Amino acid sequence: MRTRVCVVYGLLDLLSAALYLLLFLKLVPSRSPLFTAVAVGLAGLLAAGGVGMFVRAPWGKKVATVASITMLIACLALVTLLAFSAAYLHGIYDGIGQAGSAIALLAAFVAFEVVGLLPALQLAHLRRLRRQRDAAQGS
Repeated sequence: MRTRVCVVYGLLDLLSAALYLLLFLKLVPSRSPLFTAVAVGLAGLLAAGGVGMFVRAPWGKKVATVASITMLIACLALVTLLAFSAAYLHGIYDGIGQAGSAIALLAAFVAFEVVGLLPALQLAHLRRLRRQRDAAQGS
């Protein structure tokens, strides 16, 4: 059962990395080469963790843990920036900005689900595996 869950997380990581690349390179390309490089780097790290989890390599869980933590930090940054955008729109444009701020806050909630939920669940799974391994070694 545990190995099947690792394979599923590996496939989800690979799918997520491909979707992020499609999103950042084709659908919504950035004019900033730094942003594009960071997006490609995050997708590469996520894909490496996915491959490691899929083939059940010893290094796979470590890379997947680093990728999940990195994606959670990116999610926190994205949600924070969207919340600041909502506050700015509401403060500057008052009544008209309320609609813009509502959209920015909705985007923040969706961003958490799209960017942060899978890494959070994967970290919980990896932590459970680590505890089971430590309990088995301690017995």
